[in-house]
Amino acid sequence: MKNSFIIILLLVSTLSYATIYHVGSSQNYQSPNALYNANILQDGDTVEIDAENYTGNNCLAAWQNNNLLIKGVGGRPHLFADGEYIMGKGIWVLSGNDITVENIEFSGAIVPDHNGAGIRLDGLGMTVRNCYFHDNEEGILTSNPYSGNILIEFSEFDHNGYSDGYSHNLYIGHVGKLTFRFNYSHNAMIGHNLKSRADENIILYNRIMDEETGNSSRLIDLPNGGFSIIMGNLLMQGNNAENNNMLGYGLEGLSNSLSEVYIINNTFVNKRAASCLFVDIKAGTTIANVSNNIFAGTGTLQTENMTSSETNLVEQTISNLYFTDEPNYDYHLSQNSPAIDFGSVMPPANSYSLIPDAVYVNPTDSAIRTIDNGIIDAGAYEFYLNSGIIQFQNSTSLYPNPANDFIKIESDGFITEIQLYNEYGQLLAKYHNRNIINLSHQTKGLYILKFNTNDGKCFLKKIIHM
Repeated sequence: MKNSFIIILLLVSTLSYATIYHVGSSQNYQSPNALYNANILQDGDTVEIDAENYTGNNCLAAWQNNNLLIKGVGGRPHLFADGEYIMGKGIWVLSGNDITVENIEFSGAIVPDHNGAGIRLDGLGMTVRNCYFHDNEEGILTSNPYSGNILIEFSEFDHNGYSDGYSHNLYIGHVGKLTFRFNYSHNAMIGHNLKSRADENIILYNRIMDEETGNSSRLIDLPNGGFSIIMGNLLMQGNNAENNNMLGYGLEGLSNSLSEVYIINNTFVNKRAASCLFVDIKAGTTIANVSNNIFAGTGTLQTENMTSSETNLVEQTISNLYFTDEPNYDYHLSQNSPAIDFGSVMPPANSYSLIPDAVYVNPTDSAIRTIDNGIIDAGAYEFYLNSGIIQFQNSTSLYPNPANDFIKIESDGFITEIQLYNEYGQLLAKYHNRNIINLSHQTKGLYILKFNTNDGKCFLKKIIHM
């Protein structure tokens, strides 16, 4: 009995409670570097950084605890390295596991080996949300732990790279899973706009482009294959691109656990006059489904390494596709576009739906994609006769959101079914004839509710379970 009491006391004494630390010129810790050097953070703590400019040594930090939340408040703080770096790696090093970084601007990361990163991930897993990386030698660079999940969303990557072809807007090493969605990655400096060696890659609803002056090597490079879904993206190769292939898969060897790639409902636009190979897939790929895409501009769509290729719209004359404003990279469909009703429904892959239910919104946002006549359009956007996204969701409210254990739904419309998805698009539950949903048995995080209505339409709402 006495020993049990001692054990309980020891357990209680080791409990810690999450603390919020404030950083800013008027706070106790005047810079991220000051808080880092104080060495007081514990696992699960929150760091709120005031929206100011932090330059040189003041912006540097190596965050070593797990499950930290580090976010900008009152606007977006700007971390400008100005020639300074930490641990020879860049502006921030994330050594802890599953750290979340929100609403921070990173620029000017330069180090002796030319891999200076806005964020260098040495731990397992992270979330980066609503951040801006520009003019670094690497926007994000990770180590190679062969595990951990990375989520990057609603963020911009612009003019990162040392111009040597080995540094990129993002370079994700050998990790477990990368989810990359609703981001804007453009104008990488000779390197790739997105390079990932992750075992699983879920790349959804992004704008990835060279634009007029960009000279990237590839828009997307998945050199070791892996289970990969590339869906709903806007992909534009400029005339100055270093390589002619816009998307590469397995070109350094199919060494990941699976070699399955699904390239679905993307809009590819090529402006490279010399030559273009839209998609370059390594021979021997087990599944290579390339379907429902728009391939616009002069270029070649090679099909010999594809296992499935359905309803792709290939058109050399870009103007014949009737994009809304192609010179300004707006690839919405106008009324005369041949892409309307051109697509076909794809079956799911490993429980992931291959029917796009969202679209990219410039510069780093998202909207709902609905299919209101049962026939999907080719490319990253669905055409709507009344110009725009279905607005039924405006008459629906969810509260509280963020939610604890329960969330209530109120709607003016008639909802026939509610589906609960996790942040990776996997269906968790279905509900009928109810307006209160119990989340208590779900882990904390981001979820998506999909509503089906009696007129055959559907829409989505994001919820956060705290």
